[in-house]
Amino acid sequence: MRQTIHALNSEFGLVPVMAAEIEFYVMLANNAPAVLDRFWAPVEKAFHHQGLPILRIEHERGYNQFEVVTNVMTPEALVQTLQQVRAIIEKYAVRNNVQATFAGKPFVDQPSSGMHIHLHLSDHEGVNTYHKTEEWTSDTLRYSLGGLLDVMAYQMPLYFPDITDYARLNDADHVPKIFGWGVNNRYCALRIPANPDPYDKRIEHRVPCANADPAAIIPGMLAGVLHGLRNQIEPPAQQYGKSGASSVQQLALTPIGKGAHIDTELFDIAV
Repeated sequence: MRQTIHALNSEFGLVPVMAAEIEFYVMLANNAPAVLDRFWAPVEKAFHHQGLPILRIEHERGYNQFEVVTNVMTPEALVQTLQQVRAIIEKYAVRNNVQATFAGKPFVDQPSSGMHIHLHLSDHEGVNTYHKTEEWTSDTLRYSLGGLLDVMAYQMPLYFPDITDYARLNDADHVPKIFGWGVNNRYCALRIPANPDPYDKRIEHRVPCANADPAAIIPGMLAGVLHGLRNQIEPPAQQYGKSGASSVQQLALTPIGKGAHIDTELFDIAV
């Protein structure tokens, strides 16, 4: 990952800035304030003690499903933060004799859990280079989207580390259905969240499951971005609505996207 970050800097004068949202289940007895506080108060204290840049912890759509949202940071710090978040939650689940799971689809009748990775590239002065208006998208943003989509088939095993995780794609809502990108479209693999400022955009990679390894998917994401910038890969047209010409589920079922060996030489960079 260091070589990839160095290449982004030396070849393009760009610095990756990242954040994440990670969903999971903690099977507490109920959602009474006292029960929630008994579990989450020491967890938050542990986060603070470790100096983790956590923005917030919130209840998600599923019963007993939660989400931790991080602040922005370097890619290296994000890897460590996500690893520590998972370890702390699992540790306190054991202490409280409750189940905690980061599986992609742990319960048939409940929403799945994803790990959404956010990224933008800044210049040396800290200015975001991801720009988009209705009529125009900056080269840096377009090539980043193109590169991420171009390598996605090879990286699917990283995003779905367990065969049961693929059931996540069967969920009706809030999962990446479309192999493509869209503005504020949660059905796309790559979403550009709504932001009225055209000069302050970011990419939200929505494909990884919550149990994916941050030490693999974050370098892989940066590899895709560098691949796109180096080769000036144009992305397909923006997607709207709930379906597109190609789906993430179709991609997951292709031979290269299911159990395939990930050849980092494909990108001509050291991941």
